[in-house]
Amino acid sequence: MFFKKFGKWIDSKYPQFDELFHEEAGESALTNLLYKLLVFSAVAAICLLALDLFLLYIGKKDYIGVFGDFFGGVLNPVLTFLTFFGLIATIVIQRQELKFARVEYEKTSEALNRQAVETTFFNILDLHHKIVDNIKVDIEELNEKTGAATSLAEIFNASMIKKKTIVEGRGAFDEIFTFITSGTSSPDEVLARYKKIQDKSNHILGHYFRNLYQALKLIDNYDKDKATELDKRKFAGILRAQLSAKELALLFINCLDGVCDRGQFKNLLIEYAMLEHLPIEPTENGYSLAGSSAAIASDEMFLQYKEQKNIRFNFEKCYGGAFGQNGGVPYDLRPSNSDESRKSNPSQPAG
Repeated sequence: MFFKKFGKWIDSKYPQFDELFHEEAGESALTNLLYKLLVFSAVAAICLLALDLFLLYIGKKDYIGVFGDFFGGVLNPVLTFLTFFGLIATIVIQRQELKFARVEYEKTSEALNRQAVETTFFNILDLHHKIVDNIKVDIEELNEKTGAATSLAEIFNASMIKKKTIVEGRGAFDEIFTFITSGTSSPDEVLARYKKIQDKSNHILGHYFRNLYQALKLIDNYDKDKATELDKRKFAGILRAQLSAKELALLFINCLDGVCDRGQFKNLLIEYAMLEHLPIEPTENGYSLAGSSAAIASDEMFLQYKEQKNIRFNFEKCYGGAFGQNGGVPYDLRPSNSDESRKSNPSQPAG
């Protein structure tokens, strides 16, 4: 019974002992304990010196030797125990310091990872602005290449830029939007005219949209330990804030079915609500961009942006190599007999 109660008493004191080695309060408690031990040792030493002097004074020299032997026999194991306790305390404290150092290292590593993520993102954002600044469109050349059923006089009447066929920078989006909407009567006609631009003059907007797609893909592919979902939404929101109304309208048209890819770009637009700030209003033949009378969207087009598409790739029908998943390259190409014989005999001259 006694040992059981004694064990419970020891267990009840453990939390107080454990606090000596945890956090700032524990450090304060450990310092306080060491201070008390130091004071106790100093008081004990003074008391022993006083007792020694007292025994000398009263002439009890024989008792001094006996008392010294007794005190030495008791003090040695006590000091040994305190030394052992100090050693254990040192090990525990070092372990706590290593733990804190590891936590700080992890925080530093996380901060560096986050900084690297933000640096990469803002570099791509800077590249996006440079691409926008370098966009150049010649409306007259564009009209000749696409064979659009719109005269230049109609385009310039609708345009804010008078008698200027070559436009650079962000203003190019305004002119392209005006070009594909002037004189149209339905969203399908706008879409058909935009497809002609992509087929005949892909160099104008192709680079711009490819970089925008890669920026969203970069955000989406970040690991959870580098960017949380909230971080991804924040990055996508910053990217979306860089796009003008005309850019958003062209982005909407560009990612419709059958225009640029199998739906990968559109899935990212849906995932991060990239068209959230597209100013759309109903019009007679569908929906138009605010401030424009031409219909650029229909109900069927809106439905394409409601849910993400499940995209499956048949890698067996991809040529691979440097062309990857390029569908324009025949996937079943095989070397001819002459090529095989040339490989088997490299010394044979070609031709």
